[in-house]
Amino acid sequence: MRPSELPLRPDGSVYHIAMKPGQASHRCLLLGDPGRVALVESLLDEVQHRGGNREFVWLTGLYRGKSITALGTGIGADNTEIALVELDALHNIDLGRGVPFPTHKKLYFLRVGTCGLLQPEASLGAAVFSSSAVGVDPLPLFYETSLDTDLAEALDSYCRKVRGVSCPLPWYAVSATPFFLSQARRYLPAGLPWVEGITYSAPGFYGPQGRIGRGRVRFPAFADLLASFSYQGIRIQNIEMEAAPLYALAHAFGHEAGALCLGIAHRQKGEFIYQDGGPSPEESMKRILEIGLEWLSDVP
Repeated sequence: MRPSELPLRPDGSVYHIAMKPGQASHRCLLLGDPGRVALVESLLDEVQHRGGNREFVWLTGLYRGKSITALGTGIGADNTEIALVELDALHNIDLGRGVPFPTHKKLYFLRVGTCGLLQPEASLGAAVFSSSAVGVDPLPLFYETSLDTDLAEALDSYCRKVRGVSCPLPWYAVSATPFFLSQARRYLPAGLPWVEGITYSAPGFYGPQGRIGRGRVRFPAFADLLASFSYQGIRIQNIEMEAAPLYALAHAFGHEAGALCLGIAHRQKGEFIYQDGGPSPEESMKRILEIGLEWLSDVP
């Protein structure tokens, strides 16, 4: 592997996230907001390594005796890809020689972030687990991965025909992996509203989520359109920006992935947790991070 293909920094760390082999656990919390890494630190028993570069802020520490890495990735599919590929390289490529190790090391990625709720019965402050995710970003076109073509085709048909809306988007769909699907069914949190279903991972925050600002938006009723869709009795519960590309990459690289998000906005009700009351978003996020750490501590 030529140096241009997997760039390293002068100290031997991978180029973007600036981590060295031995500093990253195979149990990984991926946080869209780098500021939440400090919140994870408050929940750990011990911090072993810390660092960062650009928007990527990270630490590795012990939780109940298990090593866990928390990495703030920033927003979107592109940052998610950089984080996952470089974490994979730290475990599965001999960086000094530029060749893969003979045995594959499976990594466990749990995205913890925030989202907008779509269904009327969901309440602000709910925890949403993405059993499947749908997206329209082109990232999966560049990888050989395992996609749910039936779900993608059903959503495409719905958008084009059932509602009579001209919405020709390149949908893909992908499921969470078995470990996290099992954890979501085993650990239903007490005292925290819980929602599970399909997630739409948007390639932007405003227009791609149907928010209307000054620019002319092609699909202004997009959130309502998605909220009315159902596949095998399962509805689209929320909108965020990273679950679908994360799942697609995890399948491509042979890893496990899940996504658990705090609902801080309700698109149909027009509510926002910082302005319309409800539980403390900071305390709710801390509880969701605790759940994530508990899930990852079960990884061998």
